[in-house]
Amino acid sequence: MFPNPRLARRVLAGAAALLLTFGLTAFGATAASAAPAVDIAIVPGSPESPSDFVEWNGLVYFSGFNGATKVLYSFDGTTSTQVVGGGDPRPEDVEELIVHDNKVFFVGDDGVGDPMLYSWDGSVFDEVGPGGDAQPTFINYLVSFDGALFFRGANGANDVLYSWDGTVFDDISGGGGPDDVYDLAVYDDKLYFAGYDGADYFLYSWDGTAIDKISDNVGDPTDLYGLSVHDGLLFFAGFDGSEFVLFSWDGSVFDEVGPGGDSAPIDVEDFVTYNGVLYFSGYDGSDDYLYSWDGTNFTLIVGGTGSAPTPDDPEYFVIYNDVLYFNGDGDVGNTLHSWDGSVFTLYAAPPFDMEDSIVYNGVLYFNADGPDDSDGDLVENIWSLRTAAGPVLPPTGFDPLLLIGIAGATLLAGAGLLLLVRRRAAKHDR
Repeated sequence: MFPNPRLARRVLAGAAALLLTFGLTAFGATAASAAPAVDIAIVPGSPESPSDFVEWNGLVYFSGFNGATKVLYSFDGTTSTQVVGGGDPRPEDVEELIVHDNKVFFVGDDGVGDPMLYSWDGSVFDEVGPGGDAQPTFINYLVSFDGALFFRGANGANDVLYSWDGTVFDDISGGGGPDDVYDLAVYDDKLYFAGYDGADYFLYSWDGTAIDKISDNVGDPTDLYGLSVHDGLLFFAGFDGSEFVLFSWDGSVFDEVGPGGDSAPIDVEDFVTYNGVLYFSGYDGSDDYLYSWDGTNFTLIVGGTGSAPTPDDPEYFVIYNDVLYFNGDGDVGNTLHSWDGSVFTLYAAPPFDMEDSIVYNGVLYFNADGPDDSDGDLVENIWSLRTAAGPVLPPTGFDPLLLIGIAGATLLAGAGLLLLVRRRAAKHDR
């Protein structure tokens, strides 16, 4: 019985692959080449100007332009579909989507009056109300708190804090609360927001019973924005009398964060928690860059060996597969970047000007500009970003030389087996 030539060739090919995989990877992998590969593509058939992504009942809902106005769309990972249903007429100029009480709530226009609050339950549209106080108009800053939907709304005189409990609207201000409320955030079982008291903008809270003006003492921050919860504290940008800097609130006292590490940045904004650290955009005196605060020190983020150039103007942060993605200016326009804790990566453009995003079914989706339309104008569509498997690295704890030696020995064995097959075949022919 002759040795199997097919088996011999397979052994030889496998050994060669083993040598290439472990040998070259062991010596050639760097921080950049070992990073997972990324596939970025425009989603075919997506509408223009998509925004306000939310996930509900296994689908992504968002606002998109249908050629005439912005309407409610759904997306299943492949196809974008205009939402059509019963109930009230389908609203236009859809924006400010939020999932609350097992429905999708949003702001829309019925074409008759001002923008109103709507809901979608999977079957019908509902122009919410009336009930209790009159339905407010010009609604935004929606947030779910204590079983109700809270938001800023116009009551005909001021832009005040409202709630919707599923039955009635409630003008929380009662005619005496702050005006021009914005930046609602839930922290420590209270609803916090910024508002105007007739003289300046201060921090307020709502505990379900009363509105409390928090920052009312000399030295307290004013004109605050960007309320964000991180590490058990409420962080935000506030005016300290000279600059807009990073503040925190622990439920009792304000803290102007820093100094520590690099110089404290000013004009801070766009806060996100990544790897247990607070990241944000800040001005260092020359431009806006990516910063972090670890509870002790500020760090101006600069990439290490193999990193793309440090981008400026970072914004619209999103975390996907343990990497921080964002829009930044990398000297080729506002393009997609990422930070993995060690290096910056600049991705080929388009896309330009990434904004809203959502992670859905293991894929990052976002709206961005590009490519050009027939008139040469950039078109904003949905893009997808998928992280593929990275290169195969040697098992942890193995010596690369040992792996190469094993692969080399297997290669020699395969070659010897193939030579034996050929010699016996030649002897048989004689």
